Amino acid sequence: MKKKSFQTSAKKITLACGILAASMSFGVSAFAFTDLKGNPAESKINELHQKGVINGVTSDRFAPKSKLTFAQGIQFIVSGLQLSPQASDGGSSNAASSYFDKVKDKAWYAPAFLTAKQNGLSLDKTVDPNAVMTRIQFAHLLTQALQSKGNFPVTMMYANISDGSKLATAEMNSLQILVNTHLVTLEKNNTFRPNDAVTRAEAAVWIYDAVKFAATVIQPDDSSTAPSYAYEAAVTLEKAGDGVNKATLTVSNLPNPGYGLSIERIEFGKNKTAVIYFTVTKPAPGQMYPQVISQATAVTYLPEGYTAVSKSLSTTTSPPASSGI
Repeated sequence: MKKKSFQTSAKKITLACGILAASMSFGVSAFAFTDLKGNPAESKINELHQKGVINGVTSDRFAPKSKLTFAQGIQFIVSGLQLSPQASDGGSSNAASSYFDKVKDKAWYAPAFLTAKQNGLSLDKTVDPNAVMTRIQFAHLLTQALQSKGNFPVTMMYANISDGSKLATAEMNSLQILVNTHLVTLEKNNTFRPNDAVTRAEAAVWIYDAVKFAATVIQPDDSSTAPSYAYEAAVTLEKAGDGVNKATLTVSNLPNPGYGLSIERIEFGKNKTAVIYFTVTKPAPGQMYPQVISQATAVTYLPEGYTAVSKSLSTTTSPPASSGI
């Protein structure tokens, strides 16, 4: 893999015909699906079912190799990540049919589509609930759902995805995030098979891992933290390659040339904003430096399409002490 290193958070519903989609349920299944024996995803799928997140195609069959429809996939994401319906602001409708041409308000999947839309998932107005989802479509929507939960840090290596050259920039960005959070694993020769149909088993595993990730890593926005010393930091972006931008962070009010700059992590938040967290490193012990305001730079890389802001992880409330002549 060719990489560029950089651092960067009701009641049970049944379907009358066809494959039963994932749905929330108060009941907890006491048995395992009979068609999962020996399947690598068996334990994860059964656990999701026991927690009421997903159901099978029948009472005892999950159909792991069946193709996932948009109706099923959206229900997986909304139920698994517990996306909440948003109250109407007076100008918005609470009817799914107001946003989607082919979603009937009384359809079992209508609440999930409405909730997904309210949480910022990029579902097209003409989406067909019965159409099969591709792997990249599911991955892209899953990433958006994770980002709607709050910011999360990712230590990233830019993955060279060999069959991703025709992906839209937003799709590639989402896939890079999933690869680097280890929610998605590339296959032989760094392939992802983005345009293949996603199976019910594949989607269930991604949901299981995303739920665990959200519970342990993602933190909601918190503005209660007292501000640290206000370093004068700026980020500039320039294209570095196909689908990737070089981000140069500059801090211009360091006390002397002995101080340095280290990028600690990057958080991918809402609205395609990346927050670059940095620390200021202290001068080497015993060294003498001229006491003159200095600047330092550090470089990282971001998926194309993201804007960037910086935030200091330093805890000082005053400028660091100078050690100079």
